[in-house]
Amino acid sequence: MIDHISLGTQCYAEAVAFYSRVLAPMQVGLQRDTGAEAAFGTAARWSFFLYPHGERVTAPGTHVAFAAASRAQVMAVHAAALAASAIDLFSPRTRPDISPTYFGAMFTDLDGHRIEVLTNEA
Repeated sequence: MIDHISLGTQCYAEAVAFYSRVLAPMQVGLQRDTGAEAAFGTAARWSFFLYPHGERVTAPGTHVAFAAASRAQVMAVHAAALAASAIDLFSPRTRPDISPTYFGAMFTDLDGHRIEVLTNEA
């Protein structure tokens, strides 16, 4: 349904470095960085973009969820995020209140965007 998403950032260079590190365990990488736009994804599909913005651009109640292929990827992304100065909102765990197969984690990035990574794989 959703083709791609973009986020504004007050700290563009730091955010590009953050997401390069955090998304790597899912084989998602930086595909283009013009200084005015950073595009992340695979060579075949770009789906996450960052844009520099002078003001805080987070929105209450909003979050971005990345699909991981496995629980190991969820744990690796979460660990990479915390190592890159993210703030933990919830550590990798099951959430039977969401789904019997859900396994995920959530953190805030350098700008305060709430980021979730999850899988429904066993």
